[in-house]
Amino acid sequence: MKRIIVICLIACINFMHIDNAQAQGGKKELKNKDLKAVKIARTEARKREKQGWDVAPGSIPMAKLFENAWEMELEENADGSKRYIVATGSSVAGTNSAADQAAMTAARNELAAALGAKVSELIETKRANDQIDQKTANTLDKTVSNSKSLIQAELTQIKTAYKIYRQVSDQVDKKGRPLQGAKTNVNTEVKIFYNQEEAMKAATKIIRKELEKESDELGKQLDDILNINPRKRGEELKKD
Repeated sequence: MKRIIVICLIACINFMHIDNAQAQGGKKELKNKDLKAVKIARTEARKREKQGWDVAPGSIPMAKLFENAWEMELEENADGSKRYIVATGSSVAGTNSAADQAAMTAARNELAAALGAKVSELIETKRANDQIDQKTANTLDKTVSNSKSLIQAELTQIKTAYKIYRQVSDQVDKKGRPLQGAKTNVNTEVKIFYNQEEAMKAATKIIRKELEKESDELGKQLDDILNINPRKRGEELKKD
């Protein structure tokens, strides 16, 4: 009986060692990823602070904001693709609110342009493989380009990673020092994220609507380029 108890105890201890090793392995992987984000964030934060950038009153420190942003940028889906698409915007204005609004608009425009570029790249690949003719490719590309403002308006689930500020002068000398009587403005920079899959859905929905104004066949060709199942497309249209 004692022998059986000893054997059971040894087995339990071995299992505990295995579980502990696996847990440490998981923590090590997570730690390495975190350390990479922390290192990059701290370096970038020090650089920006030297340039006169600061966070809004009551915000967490800049290094932590940048760390969170890098962690999001490193996030991946199960297939290894990036989970988020990233965009930044910067603007100078006389007030914080005006600079904020302009910077966010610039970031949203960059996001829409990036999505348009992804669709255009897929169109070009199909054209290069002779799966669509040049005329169709040109029409699709033109529609994508003309839809950027509509795509921008459709992107409603934006995540703001950070927003930082600095004071700048509209008149400086050769060394970048403000001249006497120069006006002080606010420079805002913002970084935003958007789930890649959801962003592409929003972009293709807008582009397809625009294409259907010319021809339903063009809409079907876009579905083919983006590998969208017709049945799935029908279900999405019912939801809209």
